[in-house]
Amino acid sequence: MYFQKIILLLYLYTLGFSETGYPAFDVFTSSIEASMGGASYLIPSSTSSKLNPSVSYKGRTFATSVIRYPIDITSQSAGIAFPWLNGQGSLSVRNIAYGVFEGYNENLEPSGTYTSSDTWIRVTYSQDIKNRPVRTGLAFQYLKSSLHDYHINILDISFGALYLFNQSNTSFGFSIHQLGKALSSSQGGILKPNIVLSGSRKLAYLPLRLYIDTILSKNFSIKETYIGGRFNLSKNIEIQVGTSSRKINHNLRQDLLKTILGATGFGIKYMSGKTLIHYGTFIYGSGILTQGLEIGVDF
Repeated sequence: MYFQKIILLLYLYTLGFSETGYPAFDVFTSSIEASMGGASYLIPSSTSSKLNPSVSYKGRTFATSVIRYPIDITSQSAGIAFPWLNGQGSLSVRNIAYGVFEGYNENLEPSGTYTSSDTWIRVTYSQDIKNRPVRTGLAFQYLKSSLHDYHINILDISFGALYLFNQSNTSFGFSIHQLGKALSSSQGGILKPNIVLSGSRKLAYLPLRLYIDTILSKNFSIKETYIGGRFNLSKNIEIQVGTSSRKINHNLRQDLLKTILGATGFGIKYMSGKTLIHYGTFIYGSGILTQGLEIGVDF
């Protein structure tokens, strides 16, 4: 009961936050979320950046994911999930390296090279409400972002709840993200609280589970919608596909194929015993691919 009171207090606290923005919070760090086009808030993952904190693996598992973005940008993530107290805990480290750059001073003289990167450390805890088909979760996350002599250190909190309709194989999720402040920054802090409404449903006559996530601003206007599906071809093989309202923004009207496939993800998962291997890709409106690989092991 004490844990649920914390969730309620955090929800009330969100009403007092101002809105700014920082793109580092809106990137793929898991091949699974990339293959779903972002529709991954209700899919358990210790490496994903788009996750309802109440959604977690059962038992113990370790996963690592690598994503290659265009122009040699690389995302590397590792996470572990485990039973903790009366619920489930997870710990993850995620890093995006943007590359090495040439530096210049005010006289346009070379001043050496420098690197740019974003690093997240996240701790999550989720717990079932006794005698209710409801699960709640809380996540604490630290972000360190560096670009030459520009540095941002942010501590943020997210929380969520998941309601399960077992008879209809349907679940509904609610979560709030990016609550917190910049601990230190050379140019000020940038956080933008988001409200996420999520749903998933297993179809009765098809081996398919559908997912939808709608991102709302603090004033409840719709910012973005993600839609995806997971097809179970067999006990060991699963196909994912997903897209979002970004398809409109990514549509460069270059040709029909790019218009159809723009802002769309595809992936395949293979399970062998306790080992998971997943390959995912995301296609931008220009036709450029982002590719990722994830490996997970239950132990």
